[in-house]
Amino acid sequence: TPHVMCAYLYDVAGLFSGFYEHCPILSAENEEIRNSRLKLAQLTAKTLKLGLDTLGIETVERM
Repeated sequence: TPHVMCAYLYDVAGLFSGFYEHCPILSAENEEIRNSRLKLAQLTAKTLKLGLDTLGIETVERM
């Protein structure tokens, strides 16, 4: 049901926000860590976009 998907996407966004606040991506201490954090950010964005598309909610490319 839609409310389950909404709750899931809200949780994913909140968890990623906490991660982003505590783990710098572009200024990570080395290239391997930076690349893994970038990949996590890309996969999170893809998950959120697919979920919102499923719900019929349009997304923006940049804020």
